[in-house]
Amino acid sequence: MEVVALGIDYGSKTSGFTAAASYSSTGTVQVYQSAKGKDADAWLLNLIHDLKPKNVAIDAPLSLPGVFIDPSSFNNYHYRACDRITGAMSPMFLGGLTARAMQLSAKLKALKIESVIETYPKMVCGTLGLDMTRYKKDSAYLEELNFGDYLHNAQLEHDVKNWHQWDALMALLACLKHKNGTAEAVGNPLEGIIYF
Repeated sequence: MEVVALGIDYGSKTSGFTAAASYSSTGTVQVYQSAKGKDADAWLLNLIHDLKPKNVAIDAPLSLPGVFIDPSSFNNYHYRACDRITGAMSPMFLGGLTARAMQLSAKLKALKIESVIETYPKMVCGTLGLDMTRYKKDSAYLEELNFGDYLHNAQLEHDVKNWHQWDALMALLACLKHKNGTAEAVGNPLEGIIYF
């Protein structure tokens, strides 16, 4: 069974909020979540080592604003173009999480994973027509959502328990759309692209 894609909702290192969702060649979707108090980065690397996914999408900044690389072409020290377009948080404000995500991305690329992309689950939810007034605010809404409605023929192994797991599924959708060439992309390739 080949793992075609892995979506990651990236959280702070020991919060237990990092979640991942995998899609296999048989159509099976599995959701995983780190344990509170444990190193989420080590957990993720072990999971990736076990699953050997072909493609990965991460919900976290994978680059810095372009001004840090080429100050003659960029002038914003806080946001990349993709952050401004999507309303995402500044990679600089996220600080350590951005550094960890960039390091994880470098490690994954060294493993010869076909693609490692940045995504923003909120944008994926928007393209699916979810009620954004209830997204991440209403646990009853989470229970109403059915991932199978958005990825047909997918067999989700168990119920989604929290919004971190749902965002991992949305990152997985973005990963599959990118692989199929149907993902939307915003930003400047010279500093960073968000796919959804």
